Formats: sequence, structure tokens, C-alpha cells
Amino acid sequence: FYPVVHVSRLKAVNEICDRPKARLARDIAEEAILDFDEELLPEDSWMPDEVAGDFEVDAILDDRTPMSTSTDRPVREFEVKWVGYESTTWESASNLSCGGILYDYLRNKKNEQRLQMVQIADED
Repeated sequence: FYPVVHVSRLKAVNEICDRPKARLARDIAEEAILDFDEELLPEDSWMPDEVAGDFEVDAILDDRTPMSTSTDRPVREFEVKWVGYESTTWESASNLSCGGILYDYLRNKKNEQRLQMVQIADED
């Protein structure tokens, strides 16, 4: 739905209102005013958390799509090999922060499926 107005109902605006002159804030001392461009951040604020480095993805080995127990919908999970750990775990895509590795895995899987389709077509 959108409003429809006939041109004859429009009025021209002849006057422009002045800007308000009332101050909304009380007078603030010059020292208390912060300039966010000049405000310095702590020197280590750009450094990543040390804990984040403990769980670095080494490779994605496999994927599956089981039904979620909470939503009864299929959720794609990936078998992940972690750097520095022997065992693998199944993680949902939302838990992974390795966009490049995930992209490479999905691209390689698609290429393998295409190759299988070509091989099946050649056999027939």
C-alpha cells in the first residue's frame, strides 16, 4: 500500500523555518570534550586474542547434513582438522571462521562431483 495524492491537493512551501536556537546540552568544559579522531586507543587493541589462536582450522575433511534436534531442519556440518590436535570434530558452518579454507573445500567438492558426472556419462 502506498499513498496516492492528486496534484491539486499539494501546496507550495513559501517559508523556511529557522534553526532552533535553544541549547540542549549544558556548557561543557573544553577539557571534557573528546575528539574521537584524536582519542588514542590502547596500543594492543588491534592484537588478536591469544585464545583464538588455539583453535585454528588446518583442513576441512568431509561434510554431512544431519537434521537439527532443535529446529528439525537439516544443518550442514563439516569435519574439521585443527592445528595442533590429532582428533577431528564436526562443526556447523556458523562455528567456523575460516572462509578461505571452507571456500576451497566446497569448490574442490563441486569439481569432484562434476568429474564423477563426466565419468558416468562417458561410461554410457
